Amino acid sequence: MSQQTTQQEEKLADELQLISLLKEHGDILQRHPELLAELEIPHRVGGAVSLIERQVGVLRDKLKISENHLRELMEIARVNDRLANSRHRIAINLLSAHDLIDVTSVVLDELKNELKAEFADIRLFSDNAELVEKHPGLFVPTHAPELSQFSTMLKQKIPVCGRSSEEQNIFLFDDNAKEVTSAAVIPLVSGAELGLLGLGSREADRFQASMGTEFLTQMGELVSAALAVHLEK
Repeated sequence: MSQQTTQQEEKLADELQLISLLKEHGDILQRHPELLAELEIPHRVGGAVSLIERQVGVLRDKLKISENHLRELMEIARVNDRLANSRHRIAINLLSAHDLIDVTSVVLDELKNELKAEFADIRLFSDNAELVEKHPGLFVPTHAPELSQFSTMLKQKIPVCGRSSEEQNIFLFDDNAKEVTSAAVIPLVSGAELGLLGLGSREADRFQASMGTEFLTQMGELVSAALAVHLEK
């Protein structure tokens, strides 16, 4: 056995003994704080820093992460507060709506502004041929074949966001269909299936499938209740 090997083994034995002592006396740095400034550990960009410097660096990194997380939470809170105010405004305005035209106008204006949608339309279902003929941009026959492509979301009463099919865009947005690259479709259901509310954007990432739909769901329920009152008249 060479002298170098013997020295390495002795060094390893000393290190193991030191590690064992540190584990047994975990409060040693509290009792001897002067050691903090003497200890050195490798730095990730080369050289060495004292343990206390490294601890400060670690704390600084943690603080930065916490600040970023807090910033994200504050932004979420601001968005939620804005959406709550929007929901409140629509509710107040719907209470004073005189007819279906008032209801649709209130809803479409608010949602276009709040959700930054360039296009917004409502399609209501009716078995009344005279009503469909009188308001062709608002009412569609209850059994129109185009409605089959929306059957799942109507049954589940869940808004859908993302890229709609060409046929869906044509049904919802008429002449603007080709300009819509992303959309949010909100089923309007209050007992019966009343219709659909479509929001469209030229921006492909404005409405994404991964978006939360709680606000849209609540808006759909609110609008459906208001529509049901006027449809019964």
